[in-house]
Amino acid sequence: MDCIKGGTGMLTACLTFWLVGCTPSASRGAVVVEDETDKAILEAYLKHVESSARYCTLEQMQKFASQPEDITWQGSLYIRMALVAHELTGDGKYLGMFVERMDTLCACLTTGPDGLRGWFGLPLELFRDPAQPDRKVDCQLTDFVVAGLMADFARAVRADDTLREAHGSKADEYVALAQELVDKWDARGNYKDLGETGAVYITEAGLKPTKGHLTQPNNKHAKYIRALLSLHAATGKDEYAAKAIRLGTRFKRTLSLIDDRYAWNYWNPAGAWDINPEDPAQWKHWIGAEHRSGYYSLSVSGAILLFEHGLVFDRADIDRFVRTQTQVCWNGDAQNPSWFRTDGKPADPGHEYVCLLLAPFDPRLHDLAFGARAQAARLAAKDHPWQGGPVAMEWLELKYVTCPRWQSGEPSETDTMKPFLAKPENRALVNSLAFTVEGTGYQAPLTPADMNPMPGK
Repeated sequence: MDCIKGGTGMLTACLTFWLVGCTPSASRGAVVVEDETDKAILEAYLKHVESSARYCTLEQMQKFASQPEDITWQGSLYIRMALVAHELTGDGKYLGMFVERMDTLCACLTTGPDGLRGWFGLPLELFRDPAQPDRKVDCQLTDFVVAGLMADFARAVRADDTLREAHGSKADEYVALAQELVDKWDARGNYKDLGETGAVYITEAGLKPTKGHLTQPNNKHAKYIRALLSLHAATGKDEYAAKAIRLGTRFKRTLSLIDDRYAWNYWNPAGAWDINPEDPAQWKHWIGAEHRSGYYSLSVSGAILLFEHGLVFDRADIDRFVRTQTQVCWNGDAQNPSWFRTDGKPADPGHEYVCLLLAPFDPRLHDLAFGARAQAARLAAKDHPWQGGPVAMEWLELKYVTCPRWQSGEPSETDTMKPFLAKPENRALVNSLAFTVEGTGYQAPLTPADMNPMPGK
């Protein structure tokens, strides 16, 4: 698609963390943009919001749904552009635009063989089973991403009497569907409770043997955390918050500690379901440092979002992530940056290993995110439909919504968790999972023989 070609520059990586960014807890009206350059970027973005309707027709949404993970990486972003436009401007017309686009996507829902609804199509080519190359599946990641969007819309609508009058019934409809999309993965057995070490989701059935029923990597769990926290805020159901806490605990349990900074693998095995059926002495997946900058950004963002809710991670953890970013992954030069993986190896060309949700916690990272070089890149790309649209969306939201709310360095989203933590059983859960990473931290079991005990099947 022409929308994703061309236009590079600083902050393209920030697109990857959009679902673990700020959660809307109230209707705040328009943000104040005084900088003339940023006004031009915002004005161009709003034009892209309008023009991106061409990617939200029924024909186009059906095309995305034919390979449903494309809904995550493309279709959902065009839907979300309208929601963020409302967040930035306070103009209710954008919520109507959101409904039009989301309803068009929902018109593509079908019912699977088990009677549960989803968007059924071909997996990405990497995941297709050679024995059944035309088999259609629904995509767990897409279900969580769309559910999170629906919950965000509902929260924005319910925070304002006028919006509730206009869109209240649609918000209720979306929240019900969001729960259906997320809960079906429990019904299918894809959620695995690991006890004191947290929890994971495993991939959908119907993929090739080494990809199906495989523990999800950290970056996808971060997106699930985002959706679950938003669903909890929209529904008040404790089960969603508890799952987010358990997923975050699992990530924290797999962090290694090197010179008071964190390192981690892209993927770690979690149970017997991860054993390679073709070679029981091996895991289904390789173990090693995250190999793409977007995965790095998402994984860190999930931890930051939990911290902002007062859950799982504390400020000492965030400081360790900052040290990883500033001492390992970036050379510290905002004008001429160099990038490295968490294991210190040089990043592949085009991979900027930066998590910009760390900007509120370090002035150097704030300058990297919003300084002259970053702003010039956004201005130069403002007319490009992808760079000036979805990418600019993340930059504007981060600069004018997320960072101002998180700038104190202390958890800022704790109000949403007060009802949850007021219950003794939930406080007991949080306390039972709490721990501090010490010593060298986690060491991955490189083969199934190294994992003891082995969680069930």
